[in-house]
Amino acid sequence: MSTLGLFATIAVIHLLAVASPGPTLMVVMSQSVAGSRRSGFLVVAGVVMATLVWSSVTAAGLGGVIAHVSWLYFGLKLVGAVYLTWLAWGLLKGVLQRKAVGLDASWPVLAGGRALRAGFLTTISNPKVAAYYASLFGVVIPASAPSAVFAGAILTAVLVSVAWWSAVVLLFALPAVQRAYARARRWMDAVMGALLLALAGRLLFSR
Repeated sequence: MSTLGLFATIAVIHLLAVASPGPTLMVVMSQSVAGSRRSGFLVVAGVVMATLVWSSVTAAGLGGVIAHVSWLYFGLKLVGAVYLTWLAWGLLKGVLQRKAVGLDASWPVLAGGRALRAGFLTTISNPKVAAYYASLFGVVIPASAPSAVFAGAILTAVLVSVAWWSAVVLLFALPAVQRAYARARRWMDAVMGALLLALAGRLLFSR
């Protein structure tokens, strides 16, 4: 496979991976639909930073170590599950109080550094991301490939992540989407909170 073909393969696989429903989608979508495009992009910046960390760690050969050290892997899963549960509670407490509250009221205000941190922690606290990159790079990139190929693979993953999550922010920041959210805010908060709880449980108890 040519180098360009290799990068194209990584781009397609990575796009399918990041586009699948998960905690990152919930956080980016929720913040964007709340009406703050700037905060949405800050969340995305945090996600991309975590993507850069995990892909670089994996390219350096440490991703496989993390995936196979049981106590470290479980510790990261525990942190991720607790964080997702905290995010879910922020949404669900307003529903339980029978108030149609928005994200800016039910969650900590996700602005500036907080928005950046939310995106980063959501992705970095999921050790399955390390296992994913270890599998992706291990299958697609030959072990004898030069370091420049691994650097190109990291850049490809980062660029695909930037493109996809920016598109999600722009879509859910559209006025029509925000109006639909305002009309159904309460049940959407309940659904998104329940999904985050389910994802927390899946992260903690899955192998």
